[in-house]
Amino acid sequence: MSLPPTIEKVTEIDRERPLTRVPVELYPIALLAAALRLFRLESESYWVDEVVSVTTVTSNTPYELLISVPGNDPHPPFYYLLLSGWTAVFGTTELATRLLSALVGVATVVVLYGVGRRLFDREVGAIAALLVAVSPFHVWYSQEVRMYNLLALLTALSFYWFVRIQAAKSADEGGVRGDIGYVVSAVLLGYTHVFGLFAILAQNAYVFSRPLVRIVPRSRLTVRRWIALQGITAVLLLPWAVRLFRRVTAAHAGEASNVSWIPLPTAETVWQTFAAYLGGYLFDESLPILVSLVVAGCLVLAISSDRRTAAETNRQDAPVNAVYVTLLWLVVPILVPIGLSYVVTPIFVDRYSIGASLAFFLLIANGVRTVSRPTLRYVVVGMLLVGLVMPLPTYYQADQKEQWREAAADVESTVDGDDVVLVSRPFTERTFGYYFDRSDVATVRITPDASADEIRAAVDGHDDVWIVLSYTDSSTDQRILRAVENRSEYRGPVVENRYNGITVVRFERTSDQNRRIESPTAPSSPIESDRIRTIRPVSTSLEMPNR
Repeated sequence: MSLPPTIEKVTEIDRERPLTRVPVELYPIALLAAALRLFRLESESYWVDEVVSVTTVTSNTPYELLISVPGNDPHPPFYYLLLSGWTAVFGTTELATRLLSALVGVATVVVLYGVGRRLFDREVGAIAALLVAVSPFHVWYSQEVRMYNLLALLTALSFYWFVRIQAAKSADEGGVRGDIGYVVSAVLLGYTHVFGLFAILAQNAYVFSRPLVRIVPRSRLTVRRWIALQGITAVLLLPWAVRLFRRVTAAHAGEASNVSWIPLPTAETVWQTFAAYLGGYLFDESLPILVSLVVAGCLVLAISSDRRTAAETNRQDAPVNAVYVTLLWLVVPILVPIGLSYVVTPIFVDRYSIGASLAFFLLIANGVRTVSRPTLRYVVVGMLLVGLVMPLPTYYQADQKEQWREAAADVESTVDGDDVVLVSRPFTERTFGYYFDRSDVATVRITPDASADEIRAAVDGHDDVWIVLSYTDSSTDQRILRAVENRSEYRGPVVENRYNGITVVRFERTSDQNRRIESPTAPSSPIESDRIRTIRPVSTSLEMPNR
């Protein structure tokens, strides 16, 4: 793949061109990214984490989102504040809320082009932007009401300004603008997700390791100026940093945390993360070997190209070592949290490293760029695109998220006011209740370790029993079902409907003689007075399941 010869090589003027001046090759890439992110945007119901996002912003004021919510939610408040303002204007439908993520995803593609152009050249920027535009990993999180795509966008923006300030003096107009742009993007990045801090750490690793690895580009970013920028950033991030430090200290002391559901990473985690970047979620078995080999070859070429460039050109002509920056951008946000998972508590999830995936695609694009023959470049890019696009039909044709909307509609269409609905996990009750619009029906949330006696007590005085099973293993499901099945007054299950990630089971009362008869003057039962209750106390912290 090659741009026209007259514009193939990036000049100093091209490097200084503002990102707002969109080159012609970016238009079709941005349109493709928008089409893939907007297609069937509202077709699936919210899954558990999305309902957390929507209910968090609708049940709290902006002040509470900034001050109170960070004490219970594991994520910083910026995304919630942004989503709160967005929903105030556009509403809380699936289409409205996911549209924010979709637009952020398109913006990420555009900004990544700008970063690639500044670090390498226009061709690398265009290839990287094209790969991210069709990446199933990025399409997936561009259609989800969570902060991950915003994390990717702000990571790209912070690196855009980081690269830009390498070439500008602080006294220049462009230098001052670059300093402000970097601080703003870095602060917002830190307030979006804790993994944003690892991106900032990667930038610090580059600045302070330059003498150690004998990288001597003609960067105008002095260490003193960089320390000043980091100091301002740290001061602005201090309120969240204090909360984060307290949470880390508590987790290290063994207290229950919001991330207790995250498993300890293993050596295979790194490979699985790269596979996820390439759409591994959607492949039935494993990534096609050919795609894996092409990606691995491009990465090797990208890394080895740095040595060839050093031998063929004068390194001091470049304001920044592009390959080294991109490698740190990729490696630090993956390996550092994996290391911390062994020291403190497990914190690494592949979607948290979505910012690092941008560096992954930049390195692949640079590897393609090193291929000498333009025809062969087209072939390599074509193979990469086929490998990335291959899982997308599966993604669009079948629901990937839990079908809570369909499950709730199933129960709601048949349930009676004297029935009871048992939801198998406390955190799924919120999601089921979001779609279940029957306030006259008792909904009981239970814990997976609830005893048979507790489950039986929950159904006393009710007619039919509906059990909604999700995020539980088969042995837990069977134990819950047996607790109701073994009661003589119920028969069944008479209905068992399966949805993506959810099973709805119905037990029917055996005879009218066993039905609860209440006198009009009799006091209402505890369930009548409190339609939603728990069998056991539920922690106030969010129990976020792994996806």
